[in-house]
Amino acid sequence: MKLPSRDRLVWPAVLLAGFTALALLMFGYHYLNDVANGSTATWPRRLVEETTGVYSVLLLLPLIVWVARRFRPTSNPWTVTALAWIGGAIAYTAAHTTMMGLSRVAIFHVLGLGSYDYGIMLFRYPMEASNDVVTFATIATIVTFWDRIETSRRAELEAADLKAKLAEAKLENLRLQLHPHFLFNTLNAISNVMYEDVRKADEMLAKLSDFMRLVLASSGVEHVPIDQELAIEQMYVEIMKTRLERGLQLRIHVDEAARDAQVPFMLLQPLLENSIRHGLEADRSALALGIDVARRNGSVVISVNDDGKGIAPHAARGIGLSNVESRLRYLYGDDASLSIERGASGGTQATLVFPYAGASPQ
Repeated sequence: MKLPSRDRLVWPAVLLAGFTALALLMFGYHYLNDVANGSTATWPRRLVEETTGVYSVLLLLPLIVWVARRFRPTSNPWTVTALAWIGGAIAYTAAHTTMMGLSRVAIFHVLGLGSYDYGIMLFRYPMEASNDVVTFATIATIVTFWDRIETSRRAELEAADLKAKLAEAKLENLRLQLHPHFLFNTLNAISNVMYEDVRKADEMLAKLSDFMRLVLASSGVEHVPIDQELAIEQMYVEIMKTRLERGLQLRIHVDEAARDAQVPFMLLQPLLENSIRHGLEADRSALALGIDVARRNGSVVISVNDDGKGIAPHAARGIGLSNVESRLRYLYGDDASLSIERGASGGTQATLVFPYAGASPQ
């Protein structure tokens, strides 16, 4: 036998406690009124009357909830809703009055309190109806507004979930764009030299293989430790050094405070590619690249710089840089930025700023 879950027992317990408290409050009110009028022996009758009156409402609560949810004002013509609620109120008050009368007669008999006189039922039903209609309408209205709030909350959660999934899909699309962009360029370079210098082509293939092995090992991971990201970028520069037959040197400096930073995977590769493409002139045989990683005011600050000829002012950003900006926007919103400017001593400096996140504890 499957036992009900704890969560499914909470609401019935809350309702029972609430209605019990209401019954005791109403008993206290009517009994103290009797005492104020000089009658002190009425407490058994008052207790039975108030508990049966309140608990019968609790038993009929599913009827009110069903009518309120089956005939919502927002889902049906107002005439249909009005007729359904009127019919529900009539059914409710008839059942409520009958249950109170029968239960009180039975309890009085069982407890030896004598017979219970509920009065002339022809008048009792319309008398109780004046209170019951108000009770029915109040509970039905509360249920209606509660359901509207819950529906709105679920819609907001679904919209947020959909937005997150859309952003995740766009982010993954950006990641998929990045790898082929670099891979095709490198394979094209290998193709150009394989018939002229087999050893060089073999060396490039070996480095590319090591690079792709490391990249694929991180496939599906959005953030990696800064050391892993820098190792990949170091390997990228080595491949480009062989491919371009230029003297590329990469200097890396990481502040101790940023040693455990987590960064978006392969975020720096387009920046290095941009520095190499714009920094090397036709007659230039070497280019010094630098990566500086720091932690400032709760943010990771990464600078990628070179000593090349520098990027032209107001130059349009290509696919690689646009990719970096889009990834930052999807990951961090307005809390991240990418700026590109001429370095203090020439060349180009690209600066990334995004919220700091340390390595997860093992």
